Amino acid sequence: MHTTLNGVRLSYSDDGQGPALVFVHGFPLSRGTWQRQVESFRSSHRVLAPDLRGFGDSDAPADAAPLPMSQFAADVHALLEELGTGPVVLAGHSMGGYVALAFARQFPESVRGLVLVGTKAGADSAEAAAARRATAEKVKADGVGVVIDAMAPKMLAASNQDAVMTEEVRRFMASAKPVGVIGALLGMAERPDSTALLAQIAVPTLVITGSDDVIIPPAESEKLAQAIPGARLSSIPNAGHLVAFERPVEFNRVLAEWLGQATR
Repeated sequence: MHTTLNGVRLSYSDDGQGPALVFVHGFPLSRGTWQRQVESFRSSHRVLAPDLRGFGDSDAPADAAPLPMSQFAADVHALLEELGTGPVVLAGHSMGGYVALAFARQFPESVRGLVLVGTKAGADSAEAAAARRATAEKVKADGVGVVIDAMAPKMLAASNQDAVMTEEVRRFMASAKPVGVIGALLGMAERPDSTALLAQIAVPTLVITGSDDVIIPPAESEKLAQAIPGARLSSIPNAGHLVAFERPVEFNRVLAEWLGQATR
C-alpha cells in the first residue's frame, strides 16, 4: 500500500485486526525485515510496517539533506493518523529504535507500549558521527553498495552460516535509495541524546537484544532497561543485530508473552 504524507510517497503494509502493533525497521533496511512478525501477529493485532522515506518501496526525499529522527517519527505519526489506529504499541529496531524514542518524545499520547530492539538512547560520539559523515560521502561517490558491503556481514550472528538468510539481508538493503541512506546517516550523526527521556517513559516497555549483536552491543539494551521504569529486558541467544529476522520463533515468543501481560 502507498500514501503521500509530509510531501513524500510512503509504502507500508497493513494486516490483521485488533490492537495496533507498528514495526519500524532499522538502517539501511526495509519493512521486509519484519515479515516474520507480521505473519505471526496479524491473527491477533492490526500490524503495520512502513518503509521509512528513502528506504524499501518508499520514495526518497528530493535532496540529500540530513533526515532527522524526528522527521521519520512525524511520517509514522502522520500514517497512523491517516489510518485511524489510535494509540499503538510501537516497535523499533536500531535506527527504528531512535525513531521510536523520537516518536515517544513528540507524540506520547499515541503510544501505549514500546518495544526497543537492538538500539540505544545515547547520541553518537564525535568519532562515530564523523564516521557516519565519511560514509555518506562514500555513498555519494560510489552508491549504496559501500554500506551494504560494510554492514551486511555484521547483521547476523558470526556463527550463522545460513547463506540464504544472508542474501535476504542484502536484498533488504539493496532497495535503499542513495539519497535516503545519505540523509539517514547525516540525521543519525546529528540525533539528540535521548537518555533524559527514558525516566519519563510511562508506558509498558520491552527491550530486546541479540546476545551476539556487534553493531549495538547488549550492554546498550541493559542501560535502556535499567533507565526506563518497569521495562523488561530479554536477550535472545545466538542472535546478532537483526534479531527479529534471525531468530523469529524466539523473538515472537518473547514479544507475545510481553504483549499478553503488558497491554491487557
